Amino acid sequence: MNSKLFIPFLIFVTSLLTSACDDVNRHSSIPYAPVEYRVRITQEYPHFVLGNGYQTMRVTTGKIIGEFVGYAGLLIWIGMDDAYHAADLCCPHCVKRNQPLEVDGIFAYCKLCGEHYDISYGIGNPTKNISKEALKRYNTSFRNMATGAELYVFN
Repeated sequence: MNSKLFIPFLIFVTSLLTSACDDVNRHSSIPYAPVEYRVRITQEYPHFVLGNGYQTMRVTTGKIIGEFVGYAGLLIWIGMDDAYHAADLCCPHCVKRNQPLEVDGIFAYCKLCGEHYDISYGIGNPTKNISKEALKRYNTSFRNMATGAELYVFN
């Protein structure tokens, strides 16, 4: 390969690979639904802080007008990597809005198909190979403000 073309080609391939790894909005069988939800940790959930161990929170409705919780609700958790993560509560295999996933330890599971999703490190990969997709993940942003700590979940 010509050296003049090799460097631009290498930059192009590298940018494709790195952008694909960070995309939490990858294709999913779960229909699009807006997500805009704030967890006011200091005021509402003072135990839900980093460094306080593995924890989960299921949210099926917004607290105020203008909050959106995805297709079937939100699963928000602190993973074993000590980071905040969020995903839709809808099973990507069954895609039933009215049957949100349950949580048992480090697994979110579907009562309909029996699939278990490993949420321990934030990915939500299926463990029984019933589903071919991981959970639909959403972005999280943590802010420590003068009024207290806040976690923002969005798509």
